[in-house]
Amino acid sequence: MLDQGFVVLFGPNGAGKTNFLEGIYFGLTLSRFPTSHLSQLMLEREQFFRVAIELRNADDERFEVFGTREDERTALKFRINNQTMNRASYAGRAAAVSFIPEDLNLLTHSPAGRRRFLDEVLGSAGAQIKHAIMRYDRALRQRNQALQSIAQSGVNDSHLEVWDEQLADYGSQITRARADFIEAVNTSVGQVLKTFSPDIESIKFEYRFSGAPIKEDFLRKLRESKARERETLTTAVGPHRDDFLTIGGSGNAVGYLSRGQLRSVTLALKIMEKNYMEKFGRHPIMLLDDVFSEFDGVHQRQLAEFLRGFEQVFLTTAQPSDIKDHLPSSAQLYNVKAGVIAKPQ
Repeated sequence: MLDQGFVVLFGPNGAGKTNFLEGIYFGLTLSRFPTSHLSQLMLEREQFFRVAIELRNADDERFEVFGTREDERTALKFRINNQTMNRASYAGRAAAVSFIPEDLNLLTHSPAGRRRFLDEVLGSAGAQIKHAIMRYDRALRQRNQALQSIAQSGVNDSHLEVWDEQLADYGSQITRARADFIEAVNTSVGQVLKTFSPDIESIKFEYRFSGAPIKEDFLRKLRESKARERETLTTAVGPHRDDFLTIGGSGNAVGYLSRGQLRSVTLALKIMEKNYMEKFGRHPIMLLDDVFSEFDGVHQRQLAEFLRGFEQVFLTTAQPSDIKDHLPSSAQLYNVKAGVIAKPQ
């Protein structure tokens, strides 16, 4: 049983600290850290895994995910309070915010990471949009397969109509939700940045979508893209193609912000993520994987202050002495060695 507040996991690299955090993250959100694969949740030579998490909340909920290796795939089963659930009902029941080293490249690396960030925020804020994201991804795979089949067989593209309908339905929901989140961020991100980087408090974000937030407009864009899709054999418009830009002054700010400023903006987005979830009555757990060392002393203090707004925080570090000045006296420390977590001697 781990109490509320700060839970610090320390130990050498490779001891299993990140695995523990990802187990919590996956067990609550069914999302994985960016560079991991589902198979990594299993021990070597094992054919199954189980994640079990008990939350001491108003409902005292127990979350369980079971994974079984079946040929090249992993079959998953879900239970809450011993009741079997489907994926859509399980996902979104609990919320978690992760902050890992890869997130520090959020603004500078590929749009895929920024799309992932948007969808994880939205998916944790409510089950409905999480369901739309899962259904959209499924329809997108089917539509791309249909495009390739049409090209091989030479038949007309009427076979796409059923997938167009689904793609436009779920895609417009996702586009609208993403746009609403970016709008909410822009109303208050300046105030957040002002507290620790006043020189960039004018930063805003711009969501650039290729589909549309209205289903009929989304369908029209799909029809207009058919000629291009016959050449590329892949769906040309939709949330899977979208991005958001960091805007400062007259254009994209990423090219002229310093490394420290970029990290300030990334931290501000994490604060916005938490605030957005709380608007929907979600009170997330915070998971930080060795990111304190990536900030200077001033920003470490601001990060620690931000973390005090969470009911429970899990963070990892190789050396607890490196962050002890930023921890409350009530912080719980655990040593991780070869996958075993224990109170230090």
